[in-house]
Amino acid sequence: MYLTKYNRVNKKYHKKNNRIKNNKGIYGGIIRFLKLAIIIVSIVPTLYFIDRGYNFLNRSVNLDSFFTVRNVKIKGNTFISMDELSHYLKGVQGKSILSVNLKGVANKIKNHPWVRDVSVRRELPGTIWVDVLERTPAVYVNTDSKLYIADEEGVILGNNSGELLRLPVVYGIDISGIKSGGKSREEGLKSAIEVKRVLTSIPWIDLTTTGIEVGERSQIVLHLKGYRIKLGRGGYQEKLQRFYNIVKNLQDRDIPYKEVDLRFENQIIVKILDT
Repeated sequence: MYLTKYNRVNKKYHKKNNRIKNNKGIYGGIIRFLKLAIIIVSIVPTLYFIDRGYNFLNRSVNLDSFFTVRNVKIKGNTFISMDELSHYLKGVQGKSILSVNLKGVANKIKNHPWVRDVSVRRELPGTIWVDVLERTPAVYVNTDSKLYIADEEGVILGNNSGELLRLPVVYGIDISGIKSGGKSREEGLKSAIEVKRVLTSIPWIDLTTTGIEVGERSQIVLHLKGYRIKLGRGGYQEKLQRFYNIVKNLQDRDIPYKEVDLRFENQIIVKILDT
């Protein structure tokens, strides 16, 4: 009798509790719906004013023209003229700066034989920067009575059409058929460039009056003002140091000379000038 009464009371309690929970669920759903409606209502005017503001700014400032390339600035060029470089920059000025293909522009500029490397970057709102790294001219190469410039790596930079540079002239190298920007594989040219590097460190040698003759098997003969030096192959630094020592001795003794042969180890052959 007691248990039956308890169960009835317990069932009534659970029914009442379920009705409360259901009411809370419906009430919570209404609250969530109202919150979502408030958010949507607040977003719509915000987007509207943003759109109006953008249109106003676009009309006032004209963003398309604001990001137009107005300036192309180049630095690092010493031997290459601005006119030469402008040939590779056609079509850049006046474009949207964001649409300029920087890698494509750089690749075009690299086609110039004097350009070793180049970097291109944007500077908002309307400037393109071009930073050029030029090749270093090393020697003149005399071929077919014309002087061609070669850099430290043996790349032919073209024939000399401007002012003379302070460079020695290399003879005995055939670079015919090599276009500007092409690299010579001649072993003799490599040797001549190496000799030039050594000569650069010797202040009393005038490179403008120096000839580097490349003979058979890349044998090197230096033609200086009034005399010549037979260097042979390799060891140029040590050989020219020996030459410097012997020259001091000859000058102190006032002995004129026309040829110094340094091709043999531990031996120097000096030809005296007939007087």
